[in-house]
Amino acid sequence: MARSIAWSDLLEIYQNAKWQEGDNANVFVQTENIAQTFELVETSDKAEYDANLAALVDQTAIGVGKTIPARIGSPRLSLGVLADNWDGVIASPEARTREPTAFFIKGDSTHSGKTPPTEQMVRYRKMLEFVGLLGKTALFLDVQRQTFVYFKENRVEIPIRFEASDLKLIDPDGVSAIREALDGAVHTEQRLAILTNAVIALTVSQPSENRFMYLAQNAGEIASRVRDGYRLFASSFSYSKIRGEVEAAQSDYVSRMHKTFVDIQGQLLGLPVATVVVATQLKAANVCGPEAWANLAVTAGAWLFAALLIGSCVNQWYTLKSIGADIDRQSRKLTRDFSEISAMFSDAFKALKTRLCWHRTALIVICGIALSGAVFATVVFRSVTGVDILGSCLK
Repeated sequence: MARSIAWSDLLEIYQNAKWQEGDNANVFVQTENIAQTFELVETSDKAEYDANLAALVDQTAIGVGKTIPARIGSPRLSLGVLADNWDGVIASPEARTREPTAFFIKGDSTHSGKTPPTEQMVRYRKMLEFVGLLGKTALFLDVQRQTFVYFKENRVEIPIRFEASDLKLIDPDGVSAIREALDGAVHTEQRLAILTNAVIALTVSQPSENRFMYLAQNAGEIASRVRDGYRLFASSFSYSKIRGEVEAAQSDYVSRMHKTFVDIQGQLLGLPVATVVVATQLKAANVCGPEAWANLAVTAGAWLFAALLIGSCVNQWYTLKSIGADIDRQSRKLTRDFSEISAMFSDAFKALKTRLCWHRTALIVICGIALSGAVFATVVFRSVTGVDILGSCLK
């Protein structure tokens, strides 16, 4: 029984061909197998039909080491694809949804079994991987029109349209990220549903013919949406609910911080009295008398006020410290319980910590002013009181 033509037989001929115009080529008969292949297509109609190949010289002129003219057309599709360039490969039936069984490109002698694969081969296969990922999410693939069909609120079609020049536009890292986001033994349907929603959301506003390449160029964005969506699902909570809880906690913390100033508001109103007004109440006194004792009482009052205010500020400082500990604890709890999305709420906690820092700074400033007022009152007291009250007036 005569042997049948295999792709390996044709590949050997293609690799030893110097291509001319159209289907014409000069083939160098490098091995006996090449000579036998030409003999097979000469003697078998089926082999000739499958290979679409013929020597343009008499069989007696074919021998190892010789170069012969030949007609080399496209073989039967089940064997492989013979194309002038990458556009020819991509234009072959179903080549935009799956790689041909085998292919050979005349222009650069690239073939499907080439190792290591060329950059264009890698990008083509990455594009097909992307098509496969989309295929998992589509309602169905219209094979005749090479179009993915989705249906959410309305029918959404994504025609699979790309040329060789488009291969450089795909985001290979993004495609890999989508595949990784879909990996997992659990929640497969939910992951695919999230991917479907991301695909529809990104393409619905795009012209139909541009949708596929828009997705290919934004594969990284799709992967990001799938990851974020799955994190929300896996954590079993509603984003809006968690956001509401965080905002409620934020409002509570702000109110508690504000209360630290409300509690000492009355004392704060006494700051001008303890600084400027006290100094104006001091009278010149060079002998023991009511003026000297009044000066001492006013100055002592200024120090007493400063001490009470500083004590209140210290108390409020510890209150703020407690609030800060609560904020840190809440932040750690969110990170521990919902680590996947904790970063989404980090800005809220940063704002609270910044506000806490400003409140602490304000308390320090208030204490500084109170202490300065008491010191100022003491300096004025010494300058206007020329008698040693404790040393002279008590005798």
